[in-house]
Order: sequence, then C-alpha cells, then structure tokens
Amino acid sequence: MLTSIINAKLVTPAGIKKGSLLIDNNKIVKIVSGKIDADYLEDAKGAYVLPGFFDTHIHGGGGYDSSNARFDLKKNAFTAKEEDYAKGIETILRTHAKFGTTSMILSTGTNSEENISKYMKYAGYFVNNYAGGAKLLGEDIEGVFIKDPAYAGAQSLKYLKEPDIKLFDRLMKVSGGTIKRVLVAPEWGNSAIKLIKHLVKNNVVPGVGHSGATYEEFMRAYNAGVKVLIHFGNGPMSQNFKGGGILDAAFFLRDKIYAEIICDYYHINPKWVSSFLKNFGSKVIGVTDAMFPVGCAKGIKEFEMGGKICAVGKDVLKLKGSKSTLFGSMLTMDKAFQNFLNIYTKNISGYLTGPLFENPITLEKALMETSKAMSLNPARLYGFDKEIGTLEKGKSADIVVMDIKKSGKDYKCTVKKVFV
Repeated sequence: MLTSIINAKLVTPAGIKKGSLLIDNNKIVKIVSGKIDADYLEDAKGAYVLPGFFDTHIHGGGGYDSSNARFDLKKNAFTAKEEDYAKGIETILRTHAKFGTTSMILSTGTNSEENISKYMKYAGYFVNNYAGGAKLLGEDIEGVFIKDPAYAGAQSLKYLKEPDIKLFDRLMKVSGGTIKRVLVAPEWGNSAIKLIKHLVKNNVVPGVGHSGATYEEFMRAYNAGVKVLIHFGNGPMSQNFKGGGILDAAFFLRDKIYAEIICDYYHINPKWVSSFLKNFGSKVIGVTDAMFPVGCAKGIKEFEMGGKICAVGKDVLKLKGSKSTLFGSMLTMDKAFQNFLNIYTKNISGYLTGPLFENPITLEKALMETSKAMSLNPARLYGFDKEIGTLEKGKSADIVVMDIKKSGKDYKCTVKKVFV
C-alpha cells in the first residue's frame, strides 16, 4: 500500500522543504514539493516531518526493565521470570514508539549473568523479528564492567566484574550475535584493553562511563578502540589534577569521539549541554537512559533494584537518601528533542565556552542540528546510517510527524504520528 504524507515541512539533509513524502513497502520512495496521491493520505497540516529518533541508551518502559523483567505493583518487586522477558521487550518497544522512538539499542543494568542471558535470548529474537513499535537494533551491556564503586551511581555493586572476554562471548552467543555496545571502565588496565580490542574485532562499539580513569588510562582505552562516552557529563566520571581525567581527555579529543547526552535538565545543566554541543558538534548523541516507570509511573513511589532504593518523582528518578545520585531517567525522546531545540534556539552560553553561536540561529538550523543528534549521529556510530537517520529516497520510512509551536520563550514539541 502506498502512503503519502502531505502538507508537511520535511526536515531533510538539504534543509527544510514544504511538500510531500511517498512511502512504499516501508521505504521512502519520493520527496516532492507538491502533493502525491496514494492509497492512504496522512495530512500533516503544516507540521514538521522528521526522521524517527534512535535511542541508543534505554533500560525500560511500560512497567518492564530489560534485565529484571516485569515490575509487580502489588508486590513492589520485579519478577525476573523467563516468560516476562519477551513480553517486556515488546512492551518497551511499543511504549517508546509513542514518543517518536523508531529504533533502539536496549541496555542492561548490572545484573547476574543468568538474568542478562534471559534478556539477551529474547532481545536477539526481536532484533530479527519485528513485533511492532520501535525496531530493536541490538543490545548494550552497561554496568557489568565498572570497577570503582564510587563511580557506580545507581548500578548494583553485587555483580561488578573485571572485563572478561569469555563472559562477553557467552552473552554474544546467547544474543545471536546482536550485541552492539559494551561499557568498559579503563582503570581495570590490561583486562579492559584486551576486551576493548576484542569488541572491535567483533564489530561491537566499546564505550566508557561510570569511570574514575585518569587521562592516561582513558587515552589508552581510546587508542584501543573506544568510540563513545556513555551519558557524558554524568555517570559519574573523574577529573583530577594529576594529568587530568576523562573530562580533560574528552575536551582534548572533541569531535574525534561520540558523546551521549541525557538532556533532561537533571543529569546535566543546560549550560554544560551547550558547552558539549559547541565542542563535540556532530558527535553528540541524544539518549534517554529511561527506566521502567516511563509510561506507567502512576502509583509507583519507590522501588528497589540491585539492593538500592529509588525515589520516583514526577519527571526524575533519584537514589533514595542521596542529594545528587540519579537512577536513570523518566525522559522520552520527544522531550529530549524539545530540550535540545530550546538550547539551540536560545543560544545558551556554556560553561567556559560562551554562546553556542556568534549570532542566534534560525529555527530551521536548530531543527536540523537537533535532528542529527537524535537520529543521524547514533545511526552513524552504530553503522545504520545507510538505512535510517535522515529523510532520503531509499531509506526506511521511520518517521515522526511533530507539531512545533512557540510557547513564551520556549518551543513546545508534540508528536502527532509515528511511522515505523
């Protein structure tokens, strides 16, 4: 069936164009300035049409966690039952599609090999068998190879392990070869470097986060193959005066390394977001780090995960009793898009760096830059940019129709329709 989106403002690599887009067999087959007849017409009514969002760091939604399965409201506990993992992944994919996420790499937390293996088994299935909602493009192992408890944040300390190639290989086999990223703390030394090199050989992206590595330790990991800073600016990460730390190394590398940013205004102050955008440019990737209460937070006031208690707020998750430790997020990709867009259009001055641009930029320019962070940049890092990330002929019809209106000093972004 031919589908046409008409009367749209199309956000394309060449700029924003008024016109229509034709979809056939889930592919974009034509983009024109006028209208296109089709079996089904979607009238955008002047709304913006964007490439679907690609969230590469997310843990759950709709009441399900990737590593712990279903959260039972009555028992206030996770089930971790085998039969709940498949339903959980499907629910997570459908939940976040409502917010414009059309592709996803789903992250584990620190957990037992048994539970992570249950998740990997079903995640691998959904990578190869689309079941509705967002597309699952792979898995991310976060937390297992953290070293220092001081940098673990809300991750469980019980299952922290030294980088282990055999453990990775077992999980990779269970997943059917679909793991896309692994967090490795460089301060483990030789075992970290060996695993990083092994990941590169297996076409898996090595990332660094939750780390107290020195500048030298991080640069050794970078030279071994590290490609991305995981939830950069939060996690946490170190900075010291004996040669510096990860923050120093990151600003030295700048646009040579990708940087994930959780743009919910809790994880990172907007002034730091502005500094990162100015320095990392086309290597910034917007992510949510969303947890299971997204889409079902009603009635959940707190929960226990990995021996730690999380207090659930309206739009934030915090480690109970801590003033500064966050517990993942309640962020969705549409809200992240809105926050990035407002930082760009307000030309917010960053710490140490001044304003993002010499002169304020247009909404069109801000939309294109924000779209890169939410769609194209992650597609490039993980090797999917031939299929997704931009609105172009021949690419997958992963599309978000969004109303963007000025509300006071800010722009308000509302998802109207999602095509996957």
